[in-house]
Amino acid sequence: MNLVLVMMLTLKAGPEGFFGGPVRFAASGDSAEHMVLVVQTEDGQDLGFAQRDGAEFVFLAPAMKPNEEKKLKLSPAKNPPTRVLLTLADHKIPVVIDGVPFTAYHFGPDLPKPFLHPVLLEGEHRLTRAYPIEDLPYETKEMRDHRHHVSWWVAQDEVNDGRFWMVEEGHGWQKTREILEVVSGPVFGKFRAMNDWVQGDKRVVQEEREYVFYVTEGPDRLTDSRVTFTATDGDVTFHDTKEGGVCSFRMNPLIDEKRGGGKMANSNGKVGEAECWGKAADWCDYSGNLNGQNVGIAVMDNPANFRHPTHWHIRGYGLYSTSVFGLKSFGEAESGEYTLPNGQELTFRYRVFMHKGDTQEAKVAEHYSAYSTPPAATVH
Repeated sequence: MNLVLVMMLTLKAGPEGFFGGPVRFAASGDSAEHMVLVVQTEDGQDLGFAQRDGAEFVFLAPAMKPNEEKKLKLSPAKNPPTRVLLTLADHKIPVVIDGVPFTAYHFGPDLPKPFLHPVLLEGEHRLTRAYPIEDLPYETKEMRDHRHHVSWWVAQDEVNDGRFWMVEEGHGWQKTREILEVVSGPVFGKFRAMNDWVQGDKRVVQEEREYVFYVTEGPDRLTDSRVTFTATDGDVTFHDTKEGGVCSFRMNPLIDEKRGGGKMANSNGKVGEAECWGKAADWCDYSGNLNGQNVGIAVMDNPANFRHPTHWHIRGYGLYSTSVFGLKSFGEAESGEYTLPNGQELTFRYRVFMHKGDTQEAKVAEHYSAYSTPPAATVH
């Protein structure tokens, strides 16, 4: 007789409840050695899978009422499906979810910095601008400004003596030294890249970048990003400038505020560039009507991040970024300059929610609550 060890997962929601979404938990024992576990209710109803991510498992948990407790069964999965597929070839990592293209990571040696492009809903709704990566006829000459705005990227100007925002003469480079990991699976797919930020022939800072792309039931897309800076070659000073974004986007001009009639909103109930630019907020959302359908991108600042809630460099012409080090640049009294001592690390985490509907229809605030206060998870 083959015995299968079944573990129990207990989820406990807080006083605000839980909207649903990724939950992480640690497990031990024989079942924990598997890459994928089946998650079931106590009476045997299937709820999906939990997929290993390092020392933890990730499960897309259902909604829970305030202070509700759920007890779930975990057991090894047999032949789980690959719903999020990542492949690596020719300096590119395409991401396909349930057979539908979502985005691709580009890191060719001739690129000043890596980026994700295109960013799609339902494989067709382009949420970010094509220029300067593609030449699409609906993007007029007026829409082709700021060629350093490459869809979805990471950058920060004025790091030590390096310049890593614009791509003018003498700019710094973000060089991908190694792709550390590429994972596909039934719950998420992910990759990790090690990048060197180089000015001239000198590395200024090392940066490890990770994206975790989750399965979603429906057209919306959910991604967690992590960026870790390490001072490997001496102290690293991030100077006070608005020109930065550890998580940066350039919106499709058909849905930006200036030309496309789009709308930006933040967690403080403010709307429009005049009320959102340079302000600190837990999250921002940028949405508009594309092909007759309201769509948008929400970026959520992790509560554990340095200087949470972050300031936002968000513009009517479509730039949209988390600007952590720009304080005086946004009118604050104190400088945002920060020095990372040699040998130390600084990590930033964000959740990115690509959605149908406007800010209210997509329930961005509820998604942020699920991100910031997930249920407690214990295994026994």
